[in-house]
Amino acid sequence: MSFDVVHTEKRIAQSAGVSGPRNAEDYDPEKELDANRYALIVKQSKVPIIALFNAAVKEDTSFLLPLMLLATIRTMRRIPRTFFIRRGPEYERYVFKTIHWWARRICRIGRIRLQVSGAEKIRPDRAYLFVSNHRSPADIPVLFDAIPQNAAFVANGMFRMIPAFSFWMRASGTVFIEQGNQKAELAAFKTMIRRLKQGRSLILFPEGHTHQGPGIDTFSRGGIYAAVLAGVPIVPVCLSGTDKVIRPGSLHINRRSRVIVEFGAPIETKSLAIGEKKNIDVIVHDAIAGMLENRQAHSGSHSWRA
Repeated sequence: MSFDVVHTEKRIAQSAGVSGPRNAEDYDPEKELDANRYALIVKQSKVPIIALFNAAVKEDTSFLLPLMLLATIRTMRRIPRTFFIRRGPEYERYVFKTIHWWARRICRIGRIRLQVSGAEKIRPDRAYLFVSNHRSPADIPVLFDAIPQNAAFVANGMFRMIPAFSFWMRASGTVFIEQGNQKAELAAFKTMIRRLKQGRSLILFPEGHTHQGPGIDTFSRGGIYAAVLAGVPIVPVCLSGTDKVIRPGSLHINRRSRVIVEFGAPIETKSLAIGEKKNIDVIVHDAIAGMLENRQAHSGSHSWRA
């Protein structure tokens, strides 16, 4: 079963010539190797967030990324209270209040000019699987800030190693994937279905990595099909501009970048024909690709956040 997370060793092997990318014309192998830099820093350090901070100080002369990491560390002050809050609505409000503060703070430090379109299509009383293209590490805070409801990520197990950030991801209900471990992947797939059925929205990057080529890479079907089995709607999400904030593999933030988040019409999985359910990855991919291609033609009303 193929899951939709950021590849680490697999991509490094591809870059070394062990196996070719799924869509070779869209990829520069050297860039793909560079995109795994964060994973290598995390895995090679006993204190990952400090290692990232030290590397960022050396590379980001504007000191923006170090400030973002400090904002992440700052959230640790709110952790002790979680041990005294009973699991339930109050706990969830507290956790996501912290996460949304962090996301807005990250966007504010980077002076990200965030443009959101289509948020009115999202009903606060429904659970969704938000499926997005993946361009940059900045996608995570941007989506946390733009999605108009509480939603947790389906993420690489590597994030468990980052203090503070990992705590809030676990508390939010993140589904971690251990790439290459089929038993763990199957367990995560079942967890996705269970969470969605329980009314918990999830966010998925089905490209499986930060795509640096033109357009959108092919989607893996696995995680997307969880929404079909759970009977919840899928929301196509088109991101653009986050790679201008920070390139995959870079530790330098470009201030005042324009980022656009567009929500497509929810796809009601219960209404799909059998053939459509089998090809759900293609349907969602084409919906996002269409939004990306027609971006300039969509000049309707937008919601801006400074």
